Amino acid sequence: MSGNDTAFTLKTSYDRKRAIKMFLDNLSTSVLRLCDTRKLSYETASERCDLSSRYFGDIARGKTAPTILTLEKLCVGFNLTPNDLLIPSAIWREMSFRKPMPVTQIRCFHFLHGLTGFPVCPQCRKTMEREYQPYCDRCGQCLDWKDFSKATILLPQE
Repeated sequence: MSGNDTAFTLKTSYDRKRAIKMFLDNLSTSVLRLCDTRKLSYETASERCDLSSRYFGDIARGKTAPTILTLEKLCVGFNLTPNDLLIPSAIWREMSFRKPMPVTQIRCFHFLHGLTGFPVCPQCRKTMEREYQPYCDRCGQCLDWKDFSKATILLPQE
């Protein structure tokens, strides 16, 4: 085995261990946060998830890597999707900007002798400068213009 093969194997092993640790940390943080916000003891939460309280505690402390079946039990017990359980909320919120939101409002303004309208971003609620742009120029939200012809018109306050 050459030196490069050994280095590659060690790096791969290190990367795998780091990924597993990050997974366990994220899961542990999520489980602890869920128990705290829902005011559940380990015993109550473990019963809801159909797990032993000792095993549930090990998961909550990040001491064990659960199986897919166990992750499914956690999702069912907390009534969450796997993404909601495993991805920290800040990252999940950031990723949600990539999911297109429909533009459903047009804000109108008095302009010279009539009204002019501009689309409203569904995420930040700010008026955008142009129609049919793929992303909001203010917050970066991905936009869906499919039903823009049915948008609600917001008239100016007099």
